[in-house]
Amino acid sequence: MEYETILKLFSLVYIIVMMALDFWIFGLILRREYVRVKGLLILLSIVLIMGFESLALAQLNVLLFVFGIFLVLVPLFSSFIIKDYTINVTRNWKYGLLLSLVIVFDELAMGYLYGSYFNPLPNPLLTAVNNPAYGAMMLGDAIFFLYILRRRSIMEFAITTFAISMAFMPSLYLMDRMLEFTMSLLTSFFMIVNIVLLYLTEMRMLTFQGQLVAISLSLFNLLMMLGLTFFASFNDLHFLTLSMIASMVWYFFLIFYNVPAKKISPKPFLFLVLVNLTELVMGFGESVLGFNLTNSLFVSTMNGEMMMGSHMMRSPFSNPFWWLFPINPLTMIIMTTMKYNLLGKLVMVPFMTVMTTTMAPFYVIMMGAEMSYLVYERFKKVKTRYLKAWTLGILTGIPIFVVLIPYYTNYYIFGMSGMIFPVTLTPFIISLIVIALFSTLFGRGVYCNIVCMSAHMWSNVFYEQFSAKKSSKVWDYLRWIFLVPMIVVFYLYVINQLGKINLSIDPLNFYGMFTLNYIWWFFYFLTPVFGIYSCARQGWCGFGTLTGIFNKVLFKIRAKDVNACKGCVSKACDASCPVKIPISSDISAKGYSNRISCIGCARCVDACDNPEIVNVLTILKNRESKSF
Repeated sequence: MEYETILKLFSLVYIIVMMALDFWIFGLILRREYVRVKGLLILLSIVLIMGFESLALAQLNVLLFVFGIFLVLVPLFSSFIIKDYTINVTRNWKYGLLLSLVIVFDELAMGYLYGSYFNPLPNPLLTAVNNPAYGAMMLGDAIFFLYILRRRSIMEFAITTFAISMAFMPSLYLMDRMLEFTMSLLTSFFMIVNIVLLYLTEMRMLTFQGQLVAISLSLFNLLMMLGLTFFASFNDLHFLTLSMIASMVWYFFLIFYNVPAKKISPKPFLFLVLVNLTELVMGFGESVLGFNLTNSLFVSTMNGEMMMGSHMMRSPFSNPFWWLFPINPLTMIIMTTMKYNLLGKLVMVPFMTVMTTTMAPFYVIMMGAEMSYLVYERFKKVKTRYLKAWTLGILTGIPIFVVLIPYYTNYYIFGMSGMIFPVTLTPFIISLIVIALFSTLFGRGVYCNIVCMSAHMWSNVFYEQFSAKKSSKVWDYLRWIFLVPMIVVFYLYVINQLGKINLSIDPLNFYGMFTLNYIWWFFYFLTPVFGIYSCARQGWCGFGTLTGIFNKVLFKIRAKDVNACKGCVSKACDASCPVKIPISSDISAKGYSNRISCIGCARCVDACDNPEIVNVLTILKNRESKSF
């Protein structure tokens, strides 16, 4: 057997044995409520010796090992001269941080040992982190510490999935492109699970500990996703490597230090901004990485129409993952920078960055998965049978109307269609007829709750806390102004399709994407400021106003007892309405409310027993009951 092969096998065995010893040492510390300082320093000295052993083996350098021994003598010597006393490690942040730094150093050293023999990279830090052994150590840490702590709250699972998502980071598996791609999907899966758990932690853990975990892990997720984006876009591992090391230190700190759990007010705005930025950056980075990896794996020759200079712009259908990564967002941005002057770049580059990210199927599927679970959490809370059915309708609508129809057919969903297959005239007309028909039968809510992506983002258990407190009558007039450009765009699209004019930009796609994937995202990021359903309350979504006109046909919010509304003091229906319609005033005046701005969310029905929703189903049901 060759000398190099022996060294490789020895390094693997050594890493496995040292990891087992690490688990024993740190398990010993965590199992005890109190430990002696002298004993703790001796154990830390042993771990540091193992770390320097790994570095010495990687370089085959005895002097490095001897130098490490001298450094390790500092805590070892300290254990003999300081006064011994007992401490609770989990309640002392200084010792918690010390333990975190020591174990990260040891694992970096073992990662460097593995990387030096199996996958050496330009500098030691990159070599130490970006290899499968490092991922295996992170996965082992996540499982072991979840088991040893024996805490099974939402917060602990959030911390665990945070570590697991790092274990599958694609930069750790650069030796094989298919493996790298597979791991990128696994990282995405665990990151989505982690974000959902962070949402739940932020909502349920109204303590300093819970809020710190939710906000801090969101921040570190953002840093890692920025690193992933740099890696995917420029093949640069430095930012990702540093962000993973910092994330590891923080993960272990949360394991070793029990943050005080005193009650505090939640910080949803800061959390929301960090999570939304993480999702955007993740959507961009994973879309670029997935596009590059799948096309390098499955596409041998490229059609010129798929290229933009030397950059690949679209995935051909020969790529089995074309449906998930149809375009390269980075290429679209590069193309924008080449096309416009400085002023144009300042306007168009941010627009293209947000638009190509939020329109990417990967991003939409990712967000759909996260919001689906939060909608399900809302389903468990609602009381009325009608709203439970309506919430199930939203869950059903996410895969159909947010993904399937707009991306993989020629039919029209406002602001979503046209990314892969262009909307043609006949499907466009059919789509409008179907939307008009169902809006007539069930009201605006059938579109603004079940079909439109915004409902899935806002109709869930987390965002309900951001309902607006008041509105202004000025929006009732401005909504008609916002409707005008949409009608003009529809007209331009139709005559362009009929060949009467020849436009270089599809007006339907541009207006829809600009409204739903740019303007809407501005309001979505600032939901705590503008409230949920600002698109309907303020009326800047022209398509929503169009569907709202059909509220005037059959749809109504009707009182079972109008007199009860007239004498009501609580006005629970008004308070629950996210659009801030004065429902009680409308009912007191004419017995029902059916304003154009009403999105049919049925929160008023859930808040009070007196209102009921009237649509084609209730009308048919009443007629049937009268016939008997």
